[in-house]
Amino acid sequence: MLVTPPPVHVPRPYALPTVPLVARVECPMPDGATIVAWTYAPEGVTDAPGTPFGIDLCVPPVLMLHGNGEEHGIFGPVIDAVCASGRSVIAVDSRSQGASTRGTAPLTYELMADDAIEVCARLGVPQVHVLGFSDGGILGLLLARDWGAHVLSLTALGANLTPAGLPKEDTDWMAFAAAENRRWAKEGHEGAELEDGTPVPSPAESARIAELLQLMVENPQIDAASLAGIDCPVTVMVGEFDEILPEETGRIVAAIPGAVKVVEPGIDHNLPKMAPAAVARELFACVARNDECHEVRAVEPPADLAFCRIPVSGLWAEKLDELYRRVDAEPGTSGWVQDVWPPVGMARELLAAGAYWGAFEASSVRNGMPADDAALLGAVAVNHDAAMGNGRAPGHGSGLGGPGWRRHAKRDVAGWHLLAVDPAARGRHVADALIAAGTLAARELGAKVVRLNTNVANVPANALYASRGLTRHRPIWLPYPGLPLPGWSNLWELEL
Repeated sequence: MLVTPPPVHVPRPYALPTVPLVARVECPMPDGATIVAWTYAPEGVTDAPGTPFGIDLCVPPVLMLHGNGEEHGIFGPVIDAVCASGRSVIAVDSRSQGASTRGTAPLTYELMADDAIEVCARLGVPQVHVLGFSDGGILGLLLARDWGAHVLSLTALGANLTPAGLPKEDTDWMAFAAAENRRWAKEGHEGAELEDGTPVPSPAESARIAELLQLMVENPQIDAASLAGIDCPVTVMVGEFDEILPEETGRIVAAIPGAVKVVEPGIDHNLPKMAPAAVARELFACVARNDECHEVRAVEPPADLAFCRIPVSGLWAEKLDELYRRVDAEPGTSGWVQDVWPPVGMARELLAAGAYWGAFEASSVRNGMPADDAALLGAVAVNHDAAMGNGRAPGHGSGLGGPGWRRHAKRDVAGWHLLAVDPAARGRHVADALIAAGTLAARELGAKVVRLNTNVANVPANALYASRGLTRHRPIWLPYPGLPLPGWSNLWELEL
């Protein structure tokens, strides 16, 4: 019996990136999926210490998320333009698309947004500008809403909040095409062709296509009111002849404070393919509204601060405990939780060993000692303990895990621990005083290099170390049980 093939979609041709690929990274997920990410970088930037995967945290990269049934290459000319501007790109093949596999979890936009977050964690990237097209624009809205502390800007192309944001004839056709592909998945055969020679998807491929089409028929289901908390710059861009209904675009723009609407003349839904220069133009304009770069500068403790060792005796153990209580209670991305991190007793143990240095008002320090009533503005512990394991665990995937730094004798390495600034003293460059203190302490230990780690989600800490000239190495698997953090930590190194 002759089986009629399903509708066959022939994608419009598009230009692939011409800038060289820096890294291809596979990220295994708990449900068995493998999410593949591709990184591209400005000329001369390589996958090396300081710029692992070709990414310099001083210039946060652009995270690019493609549309339904596509792959990251649709952004080719835009990738080239971003790299030419001096910024790196993380381009993700979304789950069950491109080089990424399906896994077993129910396929949702929320799951794919979580995949993108995991990719950033695996690459050690705490902040991104997001460019999303169609389904990728939906993911961008979810990321800006649910991962807002890490999204610097969002440029959403052809996004919708619900299937009702598309013409009914479009969703009806997608439902029909999904049903036809499900039928072919059950009844079809390999190697079929249309009369004009166009290949027909295999039954397995039709099953994948059907699921992706059905996703658009039933989802997303985003409440416009839920977007009101987005506080990064947002540009919502559509084509003049876009399939997205104008009133749907209006709902998105109205829901997000300060969002900008751009309608590109003469273009339909396929903005990255038809108008890449316009996409790059609007992306750069949106990035410029929050271009948070971290310029490298020298460590310069201000004159009104002083640093010195924290005395072992007196009330300093209580002052350290109070410092960490205040830090743990402060909202932010550090993820520290009272009595979980730092663990109970850890600071007191380091203090008893003479490892702690503190930052104080300069007027409170005499002859290298703080006054008994001096306010502790910040603290860091320094010793020879810099062991961080090998960063590997089963299933981490290719291109991930393991410190990339040189081997040194233990006596030549100093570790910094529990560096923290009192929230009330932020803005006074207390961290510079602590870095200077940590450097002096390491030299007094006879170390040749300082090493430390900070969780990939910790935005201010990673920005601090990047802007003070420390060298970043590839992240390692270093989970902190009980903390609301990903299991990946960036490795930082300072040669003395």
